[in-house]
Amino acid sequence: MCGSVSKPVNVLALRGMSMDEITDAGAQRISVGGGLTWIAVNAMADAARSILAADLSVLEASPPLKDWFG
Repeated sequence: MCGSVSKPVNVLALRGMSMDEITDAGAQRISVGGGLTWIAVNAMADAARSILAADLSVLEASPPLKDWFG
């Protein structure tokens, strides 16, 4: 399909797909859709379960802002 269109083909990456499979098929753009949102929701739910179990150590984590923003 990628060879039959004149525009770049975008692929929505799903669980079980690899970058190599997508690029080998000719796709030039890869989208993750709402995948990053679900990763964040799962991390929040895991943290909430820890807090519910009286483990407040999850509150110590913070993003590496100095690395991100120099």
